[in-house]
Amino acid sequence: MPTAATTGAQPANKAPAGSGNDGGKKVVPVVPFVRASAKHREPTGIDVSRQLTGATQDLGVFDIPAYGYVESLVILVQATGGVGAATASEDYPFNALSNIAFTEPNGAFIYQATSGYGTALHNKWGGYRFQNDPRSSPAAGGINMASGGNFQFLYRVPVGLNLRDALGALPNQNAAASFKLRLTLSANTTIYSVVPATTQPTVRVRVFLEAWDQPEMQSGGSTNQITPPAVNTTQFWSEQIFNVNAGQQTIRLTRVGNYIRNLIFVYRRTAGTRANGQSDWPDPLSLFLDTRPLDIVDKTNWLQQMYERTGYGGALATLIGTAGTVPGFDSAQGLDNGVFVYDFMHEFDGHLGFENRDLWLPTLGSTRLEIQGSFANAGTLTVYTNDVAVAGSVFL
Repeated sequence: MPTAATTGAQPANKAPAGSGNDGGKKVVPVVPFVRASAKHREPTGIDVSRQLTGATQDLGVFDIPAYGYVESLVILVQATGGVGAATASEDYPFNALSNIAFTEPNGAFIYQATSGYGTALHNKWGGYRFQNDPRSSPAAGGINMASGGNFQFLYRVPVGLNLRDALGALPNQNAAASFKLRLTLSANTTIYSVVPATTQPTVRVRVFLEAWDQPEMQSGGSTNQITPPAVNTTQFWSEQIFNVNAGQQTIRLTRVGNYIRNLIFVYRRTAGTRANGQSDWPDPLSLFLDTRPLDIVDKTNWLQQMYERTGYGGALATLIGTAGTVPGFDSAQGLDNGVFVYDFMHEFDGHLGFENRDLWLPTLGSTRLEIQGSFANAGTLTVYTNDVAVAGSVFL
């Protein structure tokens, strides 16, 4: 990214500064925020343990420590001590948490997911890191259904949009007005379709803050950019659920008014399972913007598009010169049953994330954003919308 610069005013009859005896003022380079700052990580003090029961358990509403500019919250979940065979639910283990909410000091929602499985999808398809699938992480260990249903995983509540320039990182320097995180532990009957036979695991939840330091005004004789670009630009993840009948349907997406960065669709048949989501999904599906067809995409092209931008669902090479293994649905580096992603953030290098923001879809409060297609069976459609409220020029 070009280095920003400030230039003093020059008389109209003078040549540009640096061209000789021009009397112009010297160009003063400004050090970009990410170069002037530094990454910071610390425990938030959130460390709670509960044994699973047949009921949900409110883990609490927690203050996030004040420090610099908050980039994300890392949530580490570990379940140990379970005894007896168990059977996983289809959203296991990420649905161990529910009602995840990250709020501003005034109580306004920045991030919200009724199920931790939604948070896993936001990580997997949000383009926030080079590797994004929580199932592939070294932290996704200890999953053993034959031995108590114990598990471990890690995912983030994303706040910042882009590590290249820290766009979207939010000021977090007032301990008297802190951001807050709310977490709920799900019932064991949500996490497992057959709960551990003898002893229920104890789930420990820890949260870590990832942030940017507050830079000094000047360093090394140069002026520093002391806030992220377009500071207070804020991304949101929100959730809408629609009841869908079988047959031709037009569904209006009402989360509009900002720039839309990403849409994640999750379709579940009426019984509540994603297992038939692939076959029930419209083929083709049309996306309309103010009654104009923006895209008409058949299912095969859609899955190919998702693969091209992430690699998910493609063959994983085992040895050089040998055939690769295609990961199954709901497995590491695989696609998810019933999940279709339509993004506006792949223009930087063809992959999701680290984008220049040129593809973001601008919408107004009056915008009609609709999908239309024929669903094979009745069900529920969950739409996760990732939209951005800009607070200045965000385009590179």
